[in-house]
Amino acid sequence: MSHLNNMSRQFLAVVLLGILTACGNDISTATLPDVKLTSTSPAVKLVQNAVASGLPTIVEFGAVGCASCREMKIVLDSVAQHTQGRANVLNIDISKDFEAQDIYQIRLIPTQVFFDAHGHEIGRHMGILTEAEVIARLGLSATPG
Repeated sequence: MSHLNNMSRQFLAVVLLGILTACGNDISTATLPDVKLTSTSPAVKLVQNAVASGLPTIVEFGAVGCASCREMKIVLDSVAQHTQGRANVLNIDISKDFEAQDIYQIRLIPTQVFFDAHGHEIGRHMGILTEAEVIARLGLSATPG
């Protein structure tokens, strides 16, 4: 592995740990440092805009090469369709944005971070969730109304 740079090693570690925890684990919401408002990361800016929208938000941090992340993408695509206009559903590929991985302290993939309508982080989960679980964690009903 001596030919890999430090960022590649960090990403590889995240992917391997994510594979080991694919069965899913809830993790506590540690106090995160204030996200730099001057961040140049497109992913960080996307998350900032979503959590400032007044809608509950789920942010999935994963990578294309992660099988569990691909499974969650299918779930989240369905969630996005069923909660359109009521929640934000984001997928962030941390292999393309190491700054987002660092700022949001993502150590395992897939990791879902949930924010309430006020932009406060309300929970995290590592691994795979069902559509019903995601919708419930967002504080929504399965159907609008």
